[in-house]
Amino acid sequence: MGSITVAVVILLGSLGITAKTVSIIPHDTHPGYSIKKFDSYSGMNYKLLDSGFSQFFTMLEDGSVMTTSDLSPLVNRPINLMVLEETPNKTNTHMLQLYVLDRRNMLSFNTDNFEGSGHMMENSPAGTRVTGVPMLAAARGLSSLPVTYSIIGGNLDQAFQLQHGQTLNVFSNVTVNNGSTGVYIVSSQPLDREERDRYVLTMQAVDSRGIDKAVTNIVIEIDDENDNSPVFSQKVYRYVVGDDSLDGDNITTNWKRFASIGKVEASDADGDKVAYRLVTPSNLLVIVPQTGDLLLTEEPLEEVEVELVVEAHDLRIPSRISPRPAQVLFHYKPPLPAKVELDLDLQQLEERELHRGKRRVTRAVRPTKRIEFTESDGDTEGRNVFQLEKETDRETFKIRDENTWVTVEPNGSVRVKKKWDYEELGPEKTIDFWVTITNAEKGGKCFN
Repeated sequence: MGSITVAVVILLGSLGITAKTVSIIPHDTHPGYSIKKFDSYSGMNYKLLDSGFSQFFTMLEDGSVMTTSDLSPLVNRPINLMVLEETPNKTNTHMLQLYVLDRRNMLSFNTDNFEGSGHMMENSPAGTRVTGVPMLAAARGLSSLPVTYSIIGGNLDQAFQLQHGQTLNVFSNVTVNNGSTGVYIVSSQPLDREERDRYVLTMQAVDSRGIDKAVTNIVIEIDDENDNSPVFSQKVYRYVVGDDSLDGDNITTNWKRFASIGKVEASDADGDKVAYRLVTPSNLLVIVPQTGDLLLTEEPLEEVEVELVVEAHDLRIPSRISPRPAQVLFHYKPPLPAKVELDLDLQQLEERELHRGKRRVTRAVRPTKRIEFTESDGDTEGRNVFQLEKETDRETFKIRDENTWVTVEPNGSVRVKKKWDYEELGPEKTIDFWVTITNAEKGGKCFN
């Protein structure tokens, strides 16, 4: 972050003379240094008019004004050069005002060896000094006094001011009369890292004549304070498990133990990681601290409704807890008929004459039975292989989804639809299907 010597602009109004950008030139500038280059195109010609300084400068054909000798004799002397511009249609005269300064006495910020960033803790009170940045001085040990310091760029919302290195007074512009001191950067208001976490200030120092100037950039990082607590995305989370008669995004009809049936989420404006815990412990549900996933630990034997309270906290020391916990409403409703499989005992199977190609077919039946068939039991299409039992005479049966292997008649007869092929069945070698039982009094129910 080295300091930079910049050009000075002076406007000189006079008849027929156009003032141009003027430059500060160090006394040890080598001959051949280009000071200014004018626009040049076909038909345009520039000429450096004779003056008391003509031996130190020359004009090139491309419109450049260049030094030709040692400039030490010109230190601290204002120099006016006149440049004549000639075109086929008009003639203009340009004045260049130059200042040659002793480089050893020029303003230069003491930040050449400062390569880091300054730091300010968010929410610090106004007047807090930026840490990591030394006292900024541009005229230490020089005679270029007084020097005025100011922030000329990057000071968004006027977040910073300058503090005099000796009097400690705070102003937007600070003038220093002692070459051994400078200015500090201080906050002008409490800053919020979540709104802005970085500033790049452009600092300027200028002498009393407004001629010699130095500029440097200072980067200031706003450090995070744990001033935000986690906030849940919802106040209430609702999850339903087992009830296939409902529709919605938070309904689970198929699950296994310790599978996630939903999750809660909270975010932290500081960007901290968030962990979760159940304020109301439960034997039915647990929560994964790192993710907020809710896991069903067991399958209840009956319908239950549970209300849980979840708390979130950030992983900082000290930690901040969510100001408002989240509420989890959990409803478990067992399927109306439990899925069952009924097979004959092995002793009964041994009594069968045909033992080849044995397979098991899963039935949605009532009451529960377990029946195992051989492949040959399904050789004949239309054969009645099983009878679903009625609880009342009003019940009728209907297969819910099309099945390749069986059909169900209204009276509960399960018949072979297509000849059973043991090799085409899945790894379980079962035939699964849902049956809807319609009761004229109670409406339809679905069983597997």
